[in-house]
Amino acid sequence: MIKIKYKLKQEEIIIDNLSKSWFITKDMLYIIKQYYNSTVPYHNFLHALQVSTEVLKLNVNKFNIVEIKSLFFAALFHDAWHKWQANLLDEFRSLDIALENLEEFEKKYDIWFIDKTIIRKAIIWTVFAKRWKFTDRFARIMWDLDVWVIWWDFLEFCYYGFPFCYELGQTPQEYITKTEIGYFKYLMSFDKEVLLTSEVKEILPNSLKNIKKFLNTDNKVLIEMCEVIKDEDISLEEFKKRYQNKV
Repeated sequence: MIKIKYKLKQEEIIIDNLSKSWFITKDMLYIIKQYYNSTVPYHNFLHALQVSTEVLKLNVNKFNIVEIKSLFFAALFHDAWHKWQANLLDEFRSLDIALENLEEFEKKYDIWFIDKTIIRKAIIWTVFAKRWKFTDRFARIMWDLDVWVIWWDFLEFCYYGFPFCYELGQTPQEYITKTEIGYFKYLMSFDKEVLLTSEVKEILPNSLKNIKKFLNTDNKVLIEMCEVIKDEDISLEEFKKRYQNKV
């Protein structure tokens, strides 16, 4: 296993931001964190925090409070208890953890406006290989956010996406030149679309643009960024400042 420096600084930034909403408190977030392994390069609590952050960007004119809050908690729990690489039954364990904790949250923190059916669909349907074929609105939105949460801008993709190469046990060179490009082709095979849902396209509009930028960026720079992500507890803002003039 390759050791990767966990991004504690960025985690604290997001926890602080999320706790300013009335959806959740820091105490609740730290309870959820205990179900994630910080030694896992990609499927860790930072990933869950980032997906949940994107949920809060969904258009409030297209979703009611119950739908947004339910998707928000589904995002926070969707990879709970994942090990080094994703396994077939991980999401079923994640769902159990979510429902158990939400029941406790409802008692202790008096939280309401949560639809357990939305949470079940949003978490479980991320497990299937052909999950993009499902028609449920909330499952498709969660799939888009789970896969494309990193596509707000190019450096955000690099910051959040590159740890996946270490989870796969690959070198940055292998990941950049083979795996990631192959994954781009797979995603774009869905009728030449990258994002499936109009709701997520609205908040993450730069997917195709960032794929092109990735393909046109010098591999040496991409590999250097991978190494920095592996070795440093660097925040997203610090990472962007370091590389904004290099890509």
